[in-house]
Parts: sequence; C-alpha cells; structure tokens
Amino acid sequence: MNILAFGEVMMRLTPPHYKLIEQTDSVDLSFSGTGLNIASNLSRFGYDSTVMTSLPDNQVGRAASSYMRKLNVIDTHVVYEGNHIGLYFLEMGYGGRPAEVTYLNRSESSFSKSHKRNFNLDKAILDADIIHLCGISLMLSESVRETTHYIAKKASQLNKTVCFDFNYRPSISNEKNHYWVKEHYEKILPYCDIVFGGIRDLTELLDFTLEEESTNLIEDLRVLSQLFLERYDLTFFSGTIRDYENEKQRLTGFIRSKKEGFLTSDGHELSILDRIGTGDAFASGIITGFIEKWSAEQTLRFAISNAVLAHTTYGDTPVVNKKLVEGHMNGNQNNLLR
Repeated sequence: MNILAFGEVMMRLTPPHYKLIEQTDSVDLSFSGTGLNIASNLSRFGYDSTVMTSLPDNQVGRAASSYMRKLNVIDTHVVYEGNHIGLYFLEMGYGGRPAEVTYLNRSESSFSKSHKRNFNLDKAILDADIIHLCGISLMLSESVRETTHYIAKKASQLNKTVCFDFNYRPSISNEKNHYWVKEHYEKILPYCDIVFGGIRDLTELLDFTLEEESTNLIEDLRVLSQLFLERYDLTFFSGTIRDYENEKQRLTGFIRSKKEGFLTSDGHELSILDRIGTGDAFASGIITGFIEKWSAEQTLRFAISNAVLAHTTYGDTPVVNKKLVEGHMNGNQNNLLR
C-alpha cells in the first residue's frame, strides 16, 4: 500500500525546558508538517509513504530531506528551489499556560512559491493508492491551491482514495473573507473519500445548521456528520473532541461511516508532554483501519489510542509503533514496555 502526502514541510524551533522565547538562547530544531507527520506514522505501521513537497535549494532544504529519510519517508517527489523554508517557534505549555505557536516566513517558503509544473504530479498520483491533502494548502498561495485542487481531481478520476484534513487556520486566511474560504473547501470535498475535522468546520466554515440546536455536542455532531457525509458522498468523516473532567483534559474520537453509522470512543484522560501533531496521529490511525479493512469500531479504537500515545512523545511526528498502539487499545501496555 503506497501513501502519498502533498504538503508543506516546516522547521520547528522549540525552546528547551518549557521556556518562553524571551527566556532562552538555544532551541531544539526539527522538521514537521501535517503530510510528513502522517506519512512517517504510516511508515512505522508498515506502509510505503512518500511526501511530495518543495524545499529550499540549500543546506536547510537538504537537512529537511535528510530528516524525512530518517523517518523512513520516501523523498523521491521532493523538489528543491528557492531559499526559504516555513518555520515556527513552539513555546511549550505547562500547567495552566497553553502552548503557543509563532509562524515566520511562511508566505515566502519554497512550498508556498511552488507551482504545479514543478512536480511530476501525474506519475506521483498514479503510483499511489492513497493521497493525503491538507486544507492549509488551500490557504498558502494561489499556485499551491491550484496544485492541491488538481491532485484531488486527478486522483478521484483514477479511483484513488483521497484523504483531506480541514486543518483550517484563521491566522493564515485572515485576509480572505468567509465565502472565499468556504468556496475552496467546497470545491475540493466532492473529490474526497476520507475527511478529518470537527463540528466547527461544519458549522463555522461550511455553514451547516441544525433544525433544533442542543447542548449535547455529540448529538449535534451525530446529526451534522450524517448531512455532511451525504452531501459529499464520503466514506468516513472523523475527528476528536477535547473536554475536561475533574480538571483533567480528555480526548474522545468519533467516526461517521457510510456503512456503519456514527460511533464515538471512550473518553481518554491525557498525560500531555507535547500536544502538537496528535491530530495527525489520530488521522494516521483512521487511515490504517481503512487500509486493513477493519470495522469502524476497531478503526476508531486504534486511532484514539494512537492519538493518546502521541501526547506522551516529544515532537510533532508520531513515533510509536503498531504493537504499542494495539497494546494500549487492549489494555496490555504494561506487557509491552519491557
């Protein structure tokens, strides 16, 4: 099974020991991005995973590509041009202080400046079984948006499975009006099979409404997810819900399946070392269940366990293996940590 992820690879700079930027004179450097996170996680689960992106034609770009290869991600569809990479500072949260992300140079990155002609798109799509796209790519630049729409349409025409993550970032699209953003999301959704998101994407971005609103988020999601699935003829719509119980943060997963209806997981109390990338871990779990043809229930249980474990590891990229996830799923994690 071959997975192709198209998206931006960024440099992450993290002050050590939960420090703020103004408190530190050193940072931990790594590379990440939704597509890279998902591709690397699926690679650890035993699937051939490729990232198609554009990196700067300098030592930084080559370092990013080397980092991808260390994650066992195939880089044959990486192109090198320009001088800049998108980067961000992550000030890690602690206690009641949330984590904070500060983006730099994103609009000038090699990926944001890339064009459809830069990539061997038809071959990359033809060689893949599953293509993953991210909503952020719709917001970065006109040329990247054009490439993203082309990939979705071409993949759908070739009967490839298209996965799409809403990943809506108001901070990136703050110069665009609501209807402009909605138009580009609505344009890509008919070509998609598996979509990741939440109730706010449906209500605030796509303007779905309920005939009778309730105070029960799960019930609202049950109704709206069905409408969403039917409108765009999707196979799965899935995501996570965060809430608090006894002052502890919990994570619950949901999935709306065309064949099996609406399911939610148990709520899992979280131990949080690093929250960034945990949504990508959940998405990787859902894609794994799709590949393995598991039931929606087993798929959801695997995905939420993968996301819970991702909170306990440092860095954006999920690094746990399938055996550990299955152990957490089945309550046997102590038997695996030896």
